[in-house]
Amino acid sequence: MKTFFIRTFTALIMIAFVIAMFVLSYFVHPVFIDILILLFGWLALYELYNSFMKAEIYMFALPLFVLAVSVFPLYYFLDLIGLVISFVVSAALAIGMFAFSKGNVGVEPAEHANSKYNGRPLIDLTSTIFAMFYPILFLSCAFVITKNYSPIYALVFAVFMPVLCDTFAYWVGSTVKGKKLCPSISPKKTISGAIGGLFGAMLASVIMFLIFEYFNLLPMLGYVPFTDTAWKSALIYLAIGFVGGVLSQIGDIAASRIKRAVGIKDYGNLFPGHGGAMDRLDSILYTIVLLVIAFTVIYSF
Repeated sequence: MKTFFIRTFTALIMIAFVIAMFVLSYFVHPVFIDILILLFGWLALYELYNSFMKAEIYMFALPLFVLAVSVFPLYYFLDLIGLVISFVVSAALAIGMFAFSKGNVGVEPAEHANSKYNGRPLIDLTSTIFAMFYPILFLSCAFVITKNYSPIYALVFAVFMPVLCDTFAYWVGSTVKGKKLCPSISPKKTISGAIGGLFGAMLASVIMFLIFEYFNLLPMLGYVPFTDTAWKSALIYLAIGFVGGVLSQIGDIAASRIKRAVGIKDYGNLFPGHGGAMDRLDSILYTIVLLVIAFTVIYSF
């Protein structure tokens, strides 16, 4: 019971904070949504960095710092070319640091123990590049959404879909149970739960369609209909919901696989009862990428 109240209270605090940033974004300046994205991105990167350290994998901190502080301003002023510059410069810095490293961090590979080699192990570099993509590149797609589309609508969609997917997966899986989905990675997940999660994600898409397009309940948010025909838009929403349900669960499983690989239960303890920022973003990262692709295709016709 105590755990339930802690989880609930923490969830309410998180929701209140997110809503407050959305309100500030609408009434003051849209940049507040970008600040929200940045905060979660920095927290997620910090947690991933610490998680890998526990497994004696030591990322190069400087390139990650350069990327974290440059990715938004460069995109804001230079658009997509700014994202490319930020990532290329950061990756080049990481490779350069690896090339000239002296091996004073972490444990050197056994095959080099008695040789003249004294540089950092390759896994330090590959893990650094990995962190640039996951979570930073994935989350940077949210900047594309906020700059080119209705930001509040898009981010609510990106969060609501995996949340409802996860909720229905839990409800159906704990009720129906049955065969395990991937017992070696996440023992509690079931095939029935995965099917329930797909339904939940599609339901979230239907709700978003009804609120923003069919009934147009929030016209002040600047949402642009997908098509000029309601039934066509509804089909697109259902397709997004289905694909989003699949990707949300892949994101959740991928995050669990990483946690098992580095030997941790949660990425952090920033949110009592919920883990860290990465634990909250694992599914959302995938749906953000999906929505960027979907919106780009939909609004191109």
